Amino acid sequence: MAKKGYTPTGAILKRRRQGSFYKRWDEQEQCVMMTRSPDLPTGKWLIKGCNDTNGFVCLQNLDPNIQPQPEPDISNIYVHLGNDSIIRVVTNNLTWENAKKLCENEKANLASLRNEWTQAHVELQAMYLKAPLWIGLNKNQTHGYFRYIDGWHVHNAGWAAGEPSRNRPCVFLNVDGEWETAFCNQTMNSVCMKSTDVPPTESTNFPGICPEETNEEYHESFTWLPYKGHCYLFITEEIEWADAASSCVRHGGILASIEDPDEQQFIQNNLKMFEDSHTAFWIGLYKTHRGTWTWLDTTVMDYTNWALDDIDNDYAEMATSDGAWKTGRRWHDRSYVCETRKVMPSDPAAKPEPQKKDPHSRVHTSLIVVLIITVTSTLIAFGCFVYKKAPRPTLPTFDNPLYFDRERSQPDVVDTNKLIENAEEENPEPIIAL
Repeated sequence: MAKKGYTPTGAILKRRRQGSFYKRWDEQEQCVMMTRSPDLPTGKWLIKGCNDTNGFVCLQNLDPNIQPQPEPDISNIYVHLGNDSIIRVVTNNLTWENAKKLCENEKANLASLRNEWTQAHVELQAMYLKAPLWIGLNKNQTHGYFRYIDGWHVHNAGWAAGEPSRNRPCVFLNVDGEWETAFCNQTMNSVCMKSTDVPPTESTNFPGICPEETNEEYHESFTWLPYKGHCYLFITEEIEWADAASSCVRHGGILASIEDPDEQQFIQNNLKMFEDSHTAFWIGLYKTHRGTWTWLDTTVMDYTNWALDDIDNDYAEMATSDGAWKTGRRWHDRSYVCETRKVMPSDPAAKPEPQKKDPHSRVHTSLIVVLIITVTSTLIAFGCFVYKKAPRPTLPTFDNPLYFDRERSQPDVVDTNKLIENAEEENPEPIIAL
């Protein structure tokens, strides 16, 4: 069966068929492989050297004497994807709400693209039909942020450049496999999915404590504020976005990301206190070279709060007045918000909570100190007593030859005659008088 718009996997580029969408390259010894990597979307094509080793796919032409079977109507067939999901494409042009009702009538939901296999399959269907497809995302039905209507959180998102928008709540997959937002009253094809998977329940318990106060040299100390499973630091020093990102790392965190309206409200309430002195705080959102907005900590982009009149620059900041997101230039100086996960008290990096001291333990400590002092004093006194009673040896005296036969004269009387006689006896040499 002829492929429409595809080069067979493993074909050498110099044998490119007419009509394929790859251009001719100068390198003749390069081949194409289909990815199955956790770092890249499944089914994407990569250029590799032909000497690399990989699996391969064979293609055989049908016997021309056999009448080809008609291609099945994909809109009426549920396709198995793994062991937990079946999926089908609806080729009727419907609004998002009508597409949702049609799926529910079949005991299904608009598709949630929770894994790479589902994403790759739906992407191929959009390419085959050359038509966009509604999926199960509508933030108006999930408390103001993008979460699948079957209860699953978004774990990976393939937003197109400039997405998601502030005011368009519904999401579709375009013919290039990218996610775009749209007004829900638009009509297009859709994807239904049945699954036996049960989404996890939301946790209401967030154990752990915040790190101890940060105290950088030559800087004031800061205190982390807890909220759910994370802790936040609000630093009023105004610096550039890149410097703010580095500073958060030194404090043990990262520039803050915002996942839902509740987290937005918590940060907004804290920024309100700085409204009189600071206009905005940097957050960890930046625009990539592809034009897509990405969180610095790789959090999935499932919530936005862009201001309506924002200028499209490269780094995101949150206004202290109303919490709206705006963009700034690299050289703009702003205060900033850091974020880190809570740590368990048993973690060696965490500082355990101070324990209350037992008053009886203080008494025991005092008694021990008194006992040590008493024993030490007794030993010193005994040592002094032994020293005084012990006999002391007689020390030799110093005899000056100028004195008579070891006899000492009185210190206040000097007998010059005796000194001269003594000197003559000890020194018989003649004395020359001048």
